Amino acid sequence: MKQFTIFLLTVLPGVAAFGQEAPSPAPAAVEETIVPTYETQKLARAYVLDIPAPRGQIVDRNGVPLAQNRLSHNLAFTFPTPLEFADADVLNFAREKIQAAEKLLGRPLKIPDELILRHYRNRGILPFEIAQNLTDAQSDQLKGKLPAGMQLRPIYVRVYPNGKTAGHIIGYSGKTGRNPDGIIDNHEVLWPETEGRDGLEQTFNTMLTGQHGEYKITFDKDGRKTSEKIVTPPVPGYTVVTTLDLRLQDLAEKALEAKAKRGAIVIIEPNSGDILA
Repeated sequence: MKQFTIFLLTVLPGVAAFGQEAPSPAPAAVEETIVPTYETQKLARAYVLDIPAPRGQIVDRNGVPLAQNRLSHNLAFTFPTPLEFADADVLNFAREKIQAAEKLLGRPLKIPDELILRHYRNRGILPFEIAQNLTDAQSDQLKGKLPAGMQLRPIYVRVYPNGKTAGHIIGYSGKTGRNPDGIIDNHEVLWPETEGRDGLEQTFNTMLTGQHGEYKITFDKDGRKTSEKIVTPPVPGYTVVTTLDLRLQDLAEKALEAKAKRGAIVIIEPNSGDILA
């Protein structure tokens, strides 16, 4: 596991740190560039899309996670290729899949016709997501019961297992944007990446981000999908190891909440000078 140790010298917003350099990005694979249009989507022989890497963990000095990823799933279906449906056929096909998903999930899914048609015209070769961030129970319920053409797409969700403890140090993260819905371009990301917005998540964003993988889809001369595979797996980001002790940090925060209207507590390891809380 790649690690990057930081030595906290003070509480945010001032954080000082040092450590090793992040690895240089791997050279990008050489692929023929496809100029994206509606027609090239139907005629293209291959696309190479980028897979965002799992974000690295942030842990305390004992390896206890402060920020980590949780595996979740999105429910999606795929349109048949070649992409030759008229608009009415697109909507009929999609509604059939959506109704099947509603029965399996036990809840309605409100998806506008305009959104369905835009996906088909711009990104019809890719799965169309109809339910996001399913719970573990929902994912388990669907496995083995999905009709043909439907799938569970694994995604990573950023979580903070200790709630607000050390939140002013860890910071938080968010998506770089919404799901793309325009014409597909080579080497665009399959879904938005997660980026640090504050604290250690932001300060060490480059090292936590990791390196993209590559996902290739190929078609025959008639526009039928012939294969899809991961040609380069994504490389997870570094694990950032702090000098914090989560137990002491939790005790310090609870002491301040219970006994002080305002104040600060700093706990230092006397021999090394490490900031423990």
